[in-house]
Amino acid sequence: MTSFQITLTPNRRAAARFIGQVRRSLQKAYVEEQKKQGLSQSDIARALKVHRSVINRELRGLKDVTIGRVAELAWAMGRKPLFSVEEPQAFACANFPVAATSAQVMLSSINTMNLTTTSQSFADLPQMLSLASAA
Repeated sequence: MTSFQITLTPNRRAAARFIGQVRRSLQKAYVEEQKKQGLSQSDIARALKVHRSVINRELRGLKDVTIGRVAELAWAMGRKPLFSVEEPQAFACANFPVAATSAQVMLSSINTMNLTTTSQSFADLPQMLSLASAA
């Protein structure tokens, strides 16, 4: 039987998530400005000298936007775009590998309980972690 499973490489997944966050931020800013000062897609289109349908497609995610275009849309809405590159945070049940950081979390949990691995056997580790998560 043919499989139609789509696989994403970690770099493409990261890119897709970032693009989604940018789009949601633009949409949220548009809705806020629409409620606050009655901003319309036509107003944005006039400021950027494009047709309203272009703005509609960009805000709905039907058209790719460049970084420059994100800045132009933000400017037209009276907003300032911000960007930062931060270290990833590890969360339980996340869709990315957290092996190194989960070890750090375990050590952190043990340290906050004032326990050391030399005084406790590794067999007791699951119990120690459950106590740490309950604290």
